[in-house]
Amino acid sequence: MTLSPRSPMIGLALMPLAMSLAVADTVHSVAGTVHSSPESAPSNAAAFRATIEAFKEAPRGPFERLRWFCEDGAVLEPKAYACADHGGGVQHGEWNEQALALREAGFTLANVLAGLDPQDFVGSDPDLAALKQILMERFLIGWDDGWIFRGARGYRGALQSEDEEAGAKAVVKAMLEDPAWRDPARFMLLRETVRLLPLQTDEGSAADVREQALLLASKDKGFTPLRVKIHNQPGGGDAARVREYAASDGKAALAQAYESLAADIDTLYGESAAAPFALDLAPRIGPPKLSAALSDLGAKLAADPSPSMRLAVGARLLGLIRKHFPDIDDPQLALDALVLSLALETDVYVGGATLLTQLDGLSRRQRIELLDQSAEALYGAGFLTTRHLVGVKQARMRLEDAGEPSVNAYREELRYLARGPEWCGRWLAFNFGPTVDELAPLEPEVHLYPQDRLRGSPLLFYSGLIDSLVLDANQLAGIQHDLFGERVGAGLRALNPGLTRGVIRSGADENIEPDGIYLLPETTAELPRVSGILTQGEGSSLSHVQLLARNLGIPNVVVGEVLLPRANARIGKAAVLAVSPNGVVQLVEDAPRWDSIFGEESAAQPDVMIRPDLEKLDIQSTDFVPLASMRASDSGRTSGPKGANLGELRHTFGDAVPNGFVIPFGAFRKLLDQPVEEGGPPVFEWMVESYDAIAAAASKPARQQKLVSDFLTRLRGWILSADPGPEFKGQLRTLMAQTFGSAGEMGVFVRSDTNVEDLEGFTGAGLNLTVANVVGYDNILQAIRDVWASPFTERAYGWRQSHMGDPEYVFPAVVIQAALPSETSGVMVTVDVETGESGWLTVAVSEGPGGGVEGQSAESLRISARTGAAQFLAQATEPTRPVLLPTGGVGRVPASGADRLLSDDEIGQLVKFANSAHENFGTLKDEKGEPLPADVEFGFVGGRLSLLQIRPFVESGRAQHSAYLSSLDAGLRERGATPVALDGIPGQPAPKIQGEKS
Repeated sequence: MTLSPRSPMIGLALMPLAMSLAVADTVHSVAGTVHSSPESAPSNAAAFRATIEAFKEAPRGPFERLRWFCEDGAVLEPKAYACADHGGGVQHGEWNEQALALREAGFTLANVLAGLDPQDFVGSDPDLAALKQILMERFLIGWDDGWIFRGARGYRGALQSEDEEAGAKAVVKAMLEDPAWRDPARFMLLRETVRLLPLQTDEGSAADVREQALLLASKDKGFTPLRVKIHNQPGGGDAARVREYAASDGKAALAQAYESLAADIDTLYGESAAAPFALDLAPRIGPPKLSAALSDLGAKLAADPSPSMRLAVGARLLGLIRKHFPDIDDPQLALDALVLSLALETDVYVGGATLLTQLDGLSRRQRIELLDQSAEALYGAGFLTTRHLVGVKQARMRLEDAGEPSVNAYREELRYLARGPEWCGRWLAFNFGPTVDELAPLEPEVHLYPQDRLRGSPLLFYSGLIDSLVLDANQLAGIQHDLFGERVGAGLRALNPGLTRGVIRSGADENIEPDGIYLLPETTAELPRVSGILTQGEGSSLSHVQLLARNLGIPNVVVGEVLLPRANARIGKAAVLAVSPNGVVQLVEDAPRWDSIFGEESAAQPDVMIRPDLEKLDIQSTDFVPLASMRASDSGRTSGPKGANLGELRHTFGDAVPNGFVIPFGAFRKLLDQPVEEGGPPVFEWMVESYDAIAAAASKPARQQKLVSDFLTRLRGWILSADPGPEFKGQLRTLMAQTFGSAGEMGVFVRSDTNVEDLEGFTGAGLNLTVANVVGYDNILQAIRDVWASPFTERAYGWRQSHMGDPEYVFPAVVIQAALPSETSGVMVTVDVETGESGWLTVAVSEGPGGGVEGQSAESLRISARTGAAQFLAQATEPTRPVLLPTGGVGRVPASGADRLLSDDEIGQLVKFANSAHENFGTLKDEKGEPLPADVEFGFVGGRLSLLQIRPFVESGRAQHSAYLSSLDAGLRERGATPVALDGIPGQPAPKIQGEKS
């Protein structure tokens, strides 16, 4: 048998690698060039997709004809030794016109690996976008029966296997010789390159088994149930099932395919391939600790290839290889280590899949230990960072140190450990998400890559373990998640509590309906008013959308990869989404029984109402105000809370707050005295009349919506073209020069600041516009108009209007503030957002300015306000980061992928500020004078904290005091202090509470 690192798992008897990189020293060039990824989906995507489909069936695929490609650049007709006088070369297919058009559009497809230039993928500016498209093409080739090369496989000479292998080796050799590819942030991408490129042929890998099963199901629909079993609950017994099916129900024409699949399953679940390879590599590898471990653990695995040993040894060696990989200097040994790593992943996969069938007899302690091992395997396979792994091990130690932890503590630690699948999915998305999105318009099947990779990894075992443990914890607590009548464990994670009913809808819909419970791929920067949110990944738990939804009691739940198909199957159906304050989730079909529940809830908990203080409101003052002259008490008078609190911050912390000034409410109100049209009424008068007409149409929703849309469109158009007058323009020039030293050469942020934000029960976070890094007086003037118009978008109106009685009293002030080129930035809330517990800080931070507030996949931390100790919740996995451009605006560059963004010193600065917040800000109190947590936006430049906003953190009283949602937590309140025997077996009846009836 031979070894290939192409597939997710390698179930082969490994022979010592004789894979010499020397054969790949010669680099060949192919006609055309390697292109970077397209900037956006092309307008002719449909035509390109048709081209892809045509390639699949065309006898020559993407090729026009055969040619020799010589080292000196000559392209010659096919004949023996054509390049002999041209420095040598290779023969393969030449792209046809359609393939060239695809590549010119930025799609690096129809690749001839023999013609790749390895230097494209190394150095200070490697073309990682092209590399990732090449790897996705390799996935599609395996997944979709050759993909665009399906027909070309019979075109002799178009692709020479030995030349393709040499081309792949040349690329890998160059990467392994480049020190930049030893960066831990690139480990997954490097390992996937080795896994997916055809370095050698493979047999019996998990990926190959999955691909064959899929192909058989496409040709034999009766095979589908068995295909589903092989994909979701694999095991060594599947070979016998395939043979039994072939004998009883199979199609005669597919007999060879059934047997090939069964044989590959036998190979996959047969002998450990890794043990002999580990023993062979041990004396040759550099790092002494790794060498000793390979020798010792390889011998143990060879002597005992049981499932538990394959898991334990595979996980340990996977972790050690990754840890020591940067110290393996020799490129050939580094490649050998990666190939061994892939073989060990197979052992972990096989061991885990087998143990999943034996869970019933395992204690809680044993399952937690296995969870620890599978997390180490995921770290070694590149899915988790060191900080993720440390977090898992610390959670395990906390449980063990407790002896018999309480149900509350047991459940809390398991909720943390249940983040594991999300961590893996986010890191995979960091590496390949943009590439999948780029290629999806051409080939939708590329969306199956993340699913296939995650389910074919140690995550399959981790997910099964954590699901069993979370179900156990919920049973002990007397609670359960309900997904359309099915009891589920770790696949649902609550973000925001709330109770709603509506229709499950797809986030891909063009028109967002307010009654929708929307299934989103991730949180978005801007989301219209909806009833509920189901997200595949939470992004930033402190983004504006998340805070706004939490404030209004809009429930939000993270739905795990395994459960997504069940949610998708209900799109278009009426449902109820209930999320308790302690994280119990019900997503069920709507039914008449819910009418009484919602009726009781509405009667007990009135809806939020937005009530600005009209007596305090000053709409007469039009003079611009420097931040240094603003105080928190000015909020709702001359500006909104943003400008007022920034002034208070600058008064207390000086230059820690970027300088600026405020354009008060009165400037906007004065603008509205102008006529809406020549000879027409003042704009404000027209607005009042329009709002009255909208209210009068309440009994006719379609007409009312048309009136709203027409009104908002006309009002925004008027504001965007309005002339604020010479006095306003003169003030703007003067304050720009006084504050920034010029009238418009410095970049500034132009920020909306309305009188209907941060009121009792309503935050309004992120509803209105901030224009980032505006340069030039004329651009700033237009940005001010844009900000004035932003409260009147349909999105802002939709979130706000159902909670407001006097809509004409919405006035935007504007904050002009120096642009801060933050290296990292984010949001901090001075409470544990998940549990509501005081004494903690919840922080979300990303690279560049604007971090955390727009739904980015941010670094999330839970920090002790007393000690500064930080619990790592999630890594920042946004693929790109924003940068402020010298000419204005914001560009995007690749993110670093660093597993840590905040230093200990920076965390200390946040803790110090958080502990002084209430002392310095009297506005952080509710109407009864009770302290409220603070919601703080911040940035760091050169390790120094800058403060960008502070406001009260307001949660939904309806969600927190809902009788129905409280009933979901009843079991936890009763049983939370009950001790849990870690040596007990999950599934046993929950302990009885004194006085509880049987």
